[in-house]
Amino acid sequence: MIISNKLESMDTLSKSEEILATYILKEKENIQHLSTKDLAQATFTSPSTVVRLSQKLGFSGWNELKEKYIEEIHYLNQHFSNIDPNFPFEPEDSLMSIASKIGHLATETVEDTLALLKNEELRKATELLAKADTINIYGISNSLLMAFDFKHKMLRINRHVEIMNVPEEQIFVANNSTTKNTAILISYSGESDEVIKIAKVLRDRKTPIISLTSLSENSLKNYSDCMLYISTREKMYSKIGYYSTNNSIHLILDILYSCIFKMNYHENLEYKTKIAKDTEERVVSSIVLEEN
Repeated sequence: MIISNKLESMDTLSKSEEILATYILKEKENIQHLSTKDLAQATFTSPSTVVRLSQKLGFSGWNELKEKYIEEIHYLNQHFSNIDPNFPFEPEDSLMSIASKIGHLATETVEDTLALLKNEELRKATELLAKADTINIYGISNSLLMAFDFKHKMLRINRHVEIMNVPEEQIFVANNSTTKNTAILISYSGESDEVIKIAKVLRDRKTPIISLTSLSENSLKNYSDCMLYISTREKMYSKIGYYSTNNSIHLILDILYSCIFKMNYHENLEYKTKIAKDTEERVVSSIVLEEN
């Protein structure tokens, strides 16, 4: 979860900590040059309260929280300036206006996801997937929906991907994992109890972990061998749908599939084409769709 969302939603704060959180959210970039003492004076709290709030948010102290929060604000300001990913359309919008806004949101999500992608992390992820006998994908709710399309594509180049249809079985699969597996863990918040529990088991089993998570300080990162960032602008609960998150996850998985495909491009293309011809009988009525 991003810092601003944590500040808004944490229900374990004292009254003084709530005052600090409200002040930080209101002042945004203006906190950049404030010391612990400055912030305490501005909010009529104490330096110890500032440190305590910082630690509750998972940081060593105010300076680390401030640095990460300023980075987050810069990121948020540079992306999705036109459309709110949580509420991309209004009740009075026409049908075509809604279509246009959802389309533009998808375009912005693609650009944002690509901007977050790092070559070194993508290289590591590709190598881990390439050497795996089996790729296991773990997650909760909607995050796994896009993974089934990834499995569909990988199956057609003879790569084995496992996704549990029953979520409760994920932890048992993790306990059977080995170094010959590679795991993809998908969690927007990076704090899902089930996903963290699975990550701990996989770490004990010495299974490499690729995490797809938000650009935030979260627990999942501590267990990951490499991280690919999901476009991070949606709130956890207050939103119309998972438009941006779903599009971002789908794009990352498509990129991973394409990088694996590229490693043995001609062999994969020949295999995939043969499988398609042998198993997928299709009658086409358009010249555009006809094979040469």
